[in-house]
Amino acid sequence: MSSSCIVPVVEIKNVRVHTNADKLEVCDVLGYQMCIGKGQYKDGDRGVYFPADVLIPKKWAEKFNVLNFLRGKDKDRVGKIKLRGEPSFGLIVPVPPDQNWELGYNAADYFECKKYEPPIRPDCGDAEKYDSEIDPLFDKYCDIENGRIFTDVFSEKDNVIVTEKIHGTNCRIGFVNNIQVAGSMELRRKKPENQDDMERSIYWSPWNLLAVQKLMNFLKREHNVVIMYGEVYGGSIQSLDYGRPKGKGFGYKAFDLKVDGKFLDWLEFNSICCEYEVSTVPLIYQGPFIYKDILQMADGKTLVQKDLHMREGVVVKSTKEKIHPKIGRSILKYIGTEYSLANNSDFKDV
Repeated sequence: MSSSCIVPVVEIKNVRVHTNADKLEVCDVLGYQMCIGKGQYKDGDRGVYFPADVLIPKKWAEKFNVLNFLRGKDKDRVGKIKLRGEPSFGLIVPVPPDQNWELGYNAADYFECKKYEPPIRPDCGDAEKYDSEIDPLFDKYCDIENGRIFTDVFSEKDNVIVTEKIHGTNCRIGFVNNIQVAGSMELRRKKPENQDDMERSIYWSPWNLLAVQKLMNFLKREHNVVIMYGEVYGGSIQSLDYGRPKGKGFGYKAFDLKVDGKFLDWLEFNSICCEYEVSTVPLIYQGPFIYKDILQMADGKTLVQKDLHMREGVVVKSTKEKIHPKIGRSILKYIGTEYSLANNSDFKDV
């Protein structure tokens, strides 16, 4: 569920006093807070915003005089830090004087920026060979853009559902013309040969759940292609374990169903999962989209294993399936401030 590299032209808002630093101020940029030099910007000024985890070429880092503040072994990754107690996400620089960019213009190509990607999890060696009769129908999950950057996708006129974003790995299982399948984000995975291997398989493990089996078998009776998308989690997957320490198996929560090429609306998805007792990602809120409330919901304790540790963030999507001209399916993610500032280990699966 990756997202694009976006380096937008933005308006600087709500410049205010930094309560613990005489030479710094705090401002708002899109859905993020930033620390800036005192007197550097005022409300309404424009700038180019480099979000955290954007990779900046050395020539630009030197021009901006920020090389010593960048992260990573190559000193090219924009960071997210606390400066004298205040969270600060990303980097902002003036719009180049020879450019007349409008608000929202994406300058990523101009600055030759790329998006940082977490290290790829070591290959399990279980990638299945491409099959032209299966793989084109076994859709990977949609990309989810950052709601703190794409601030105009939803408005208060939209009814949305907000679910907890679980820190695990994306998993898809299903039937394609009665053939049982499972896979990661990009790859279909070989079916294990025995039950023990099935339990140890990250991507086939949801098929061990009786509730999942019953629901999927019910749907395949009337549909040619049924895909359930969910999150496999635990200490063997990522740094947040949700009460399942490393080596103690996997947990699984479903978050979407696609039937014959169409995602089910939330109400239908939730209803059928409840009927068959398939565990789903925790629902935090349902109702009108209120931006400031969504940002608050991104932080807090997980609801998977109540109050065990922080949540990673939230996912927001339309209650009724809808397509947006900018991003496609109307769905966004909001990563929590607390999680973003923590030193969590992340892996990306292909």
